[in-house]
Amino acid sequence: MTSRSWEALVVEGKRLAQADPLDRWAIGDLAIEAIPPGKGRAERSAAQERLKEFSAVTGISLGVLKDCYRTSEAWPIGRRFPDISHAKHSRYAARPNRVSLLLNDDITDGLSIRQRERVEKAEELLSDKEVRTALIERSGSRTRRIRAAARAIEDEELAEARTKLRIQERNAQAQLAADEIRSKAAERAIKANTALARMVAELLELKSIIDDVPKQYHDRTSDYLSQIEKAAQQILEILRPEKQSPQPRTIILPCDDQPGVEHW
Repeated sequence: MTSRSWEALVVEGKRLAQADPLDRWAIGDLAIEAIPPGKGRAERSAAQERLKEFSAVTGISLGVLKDCYRTSEAWPIGRRFPDISHAKHSRYAARPNRVSLLLNDDITDGLSIRQRERVEKAEELLSDKEVRTALIERSGSRTRRIRAAARAIEDEELAEARTKLRIQERNAQAQLAADEIRSKAAERAIKANTALARMVAELLELKSIIDDVPKQYHDRTSDYLSQIEKAAQQILEILRPEKQSPQPRTIILPCDDQPGVEHW
């Protein structure tokens, strides 16, 4: 059940249809309120038919309405990233790993969605210690075979290939270690950014109800916010270090009557 009547929702839809630019989040949320998504195939099919009706009575383009409806359903209020556009939310709305894809959007510019998913899969595999060990052992076995062949036939080309392979194996191991470090750092950054996004949503929600918070919680809430502010400032000083002015230093000037007196 919606809190507003169909007629009231239609009036609001007509108002949003006249806005320039369109508020796509507002349109999607309004459509969700007017036509809650169904669970089964039949209910979802019926919802699509009602979207056509809602489009006709409000004047909102059906294509825009469907896109906004689908995006708001995939990214409900509280799970949206304020600094990322609606278009990017829409791009990944149908993806099961939409959060990871959205957070990595700028990191993987130039790659298709399929390529991004394959890169993420490779990072996930390399983060497994057993997989890394198997790769190194396999490379070691291959190296030992080539060495044995080179010793048996004393082939100059095989000896050269053995040397090149040794270099390649060392480079691969070094790259594997570097990729592991970057993968773990990226994973932790993604989790931290997700947590920060949730915190932003929670703080915005707190702001909307702050006048209704009982007084006995004011001091505790203020203490928590102060701690958050302090921690955030410390991190910002690391991410965006400010230039500090030189500190005054003590200079000792000799005097005729009082040698060794300090002057500032």
